[in-house]
Amino acid sequence: MQYVQYEKHSDHIAVITLNRPERLNALGAQIVVDIEEAFCRYADDKAARVAVLRGAGKAFCAGADMREWGVKGGPPDVPEHRKVFMDPMGTPSLMKPVVAAVHGYCLGAGLNLILMRCDIRICGESTKFGMPEAERGIINVVTPFAYNNIPTCFLSELVYTCDMVSAQRAHHFGVVNTLVPDDQVFPAALRMAQRIAQQSPRAIRLTKEALQRSVEPPPTAFVWERYLTSKSFYSPESQEGMRAFVEKREPRWPADPG
Repeated sequence: MQYVQYEKHSDHIAVITLNRPERLNALGAQIVVDIEEAFCRYADDKAARVAVLRGAGKAFCAGADMREWGVKGGPPDVPEHRKVFMDPMGTPSLMKPVVAAVHGYCLGAGLNLILMRCDIRICGESTKFGMPEAERGIINVVTPFAYNNIPTCFLSELVYTCDMVSAQRAHHFGVVNTLVPDDQVFPAALRMAQRIAQQSPRAIRLTKEALQRSVEPPPTAFVWERYLTSKSFYSPESQEGMRAFVEKREPRWPADPG
């Protein structure tokens, strides 16, 4: 894997690291494929009972790679790996827990990643969260927020203003479980993983499946979101937003958005 590392901290704990620090772990085509491979390895690792997901460098994940998107004129071309983003919790067969170790920036697709993939989220006190997609003329993927029962008023503020919010506000609205000093994020996530690894693996897997089945949105929610996403990704507004990002200027939105 080029941009993701899969390691074993112990027999029962896997560590998955987004390792593209020069781009703040932004999600381009290759890293999306690597994330899927890492989680498939975790799913197939019979000894691993819990995984910690973290980001290398100054950020957990700065969201989708808008520079790559702008150059290509569209989103990363990884159709068989769309389940990284679109399924409620990532790989449907993954019934083992994942703990997120979040620091720096957790934006856009990165925020969706922890909401879909991670059962428990440990967060540094100075972490910033946000959903900046509308600044670039593209739709926000919001189903993961509904899946996690994040209040609509807070979600509306995030996606309509594109402003970043503090870790304290994210904690208040249930986006993360625990706030810790920035230098304690990974150790705290490992302690949580060690506690989970002590429990019955079968009981944990069955409990996770029961939790997922009890709160997952109706299938129509994903159908509508995929349809609206397809309308957004190649629209004139998204093309202008991506060009503006690459050219480092303010976007000039069309008078009639359609």
